[in-house]
Amino acid sequence: MFPNKKVQALVGSRVQVEMKGDKNTLEGKLESADDNLNLHLIDTFEIANGVKSRSLGSVVLRGNNIILLIPKGE
Repeated sequence: MFPNKKVQALVGSRVQVEMKGDKNTLEGKLESADDNLNLHLIDTFEIANGVKSRSLGSVVLRGNNIILLIPKGE
């Protein structure tokens, strides 16, 4: 299965995203994803050292800056 099809299958579920150059991880509900793997997350918060550090709300992440996408389940 192609990566974009796998990501499309995660729409509506919670995911954790690790970004390039970031020590922290983002977690939120995947609202949508496009063919370039740009992601729109809602109810997003930042995780620093394993602890929720701040709420970010709605965020858009550029696909080429994403290192890792982890499904969290609900």
